[in-house]
Amino acid sequence: MTGRLRDTLVAGLLAALIIAWAAIPASGGRAGTRITIVIAIIAGVASLGRLATAETQIGGHAFDTLPVRAAVQAITLTRMLPWSEVLILAVLVLEALHHAGAWHAGVLGVAVLAYLFAMHLAESGTRPRALAGQLPVLAAGLGLLVLAVAAAALPQLTGRPGELLRVLAVAAAVVAAGLALPVIRR
Repeated sequence: MTGRLRDTLVAGLLAALIIAWAAIPASGGRAGTRITIVIAIIAGVASLGRLATAETQIGGHAFDTLPVRAAVQAITLTRMLPWSEVLILAVLVLEALHHAGAWHAGVLGVAVLAYLFAMHLAESGTRPRALAGQLPVLAAGLGLLVLAVAAAALPQLTGRPGELLRVLAVAAAVVAAGLALPVIRR
């Protein structure tokens, strides 16, 4: 299996995972929910089509047949629109439409982050070790996500534990901001 195919399969699996995770708690199936699920599925399939046709050259001749011209237009449309962003927006709308709890949104956040990295690695053709320099920032971001989920899950927490959680959240935000600032070497 080639690296590009493997990266496309991983991105596809993660796209299916985040769509399913965001859609599962949406019971009742209101019209807006169903439309958003359909949009998410179309965007997920189109983002995979974008990966699959990244290096494909079809047509481009004056005497191309109608099916070849239609394929060229479909590939151009697939490459032109930001399907990954549409997928993430649809998934976030699905998450906002139901009340599954903070832990559900936290898991979705980690899965969306993994999907974004998989898409980036697949589109750029780089290996995961290229992200090694970003590990401190990623760890800080995941730590902030855990603190946000904990803070959202415990809104009634007052007194000493609540103050401790607020102090930890502020310290984590300061550390994350310090890690995210660009380093200037003279």
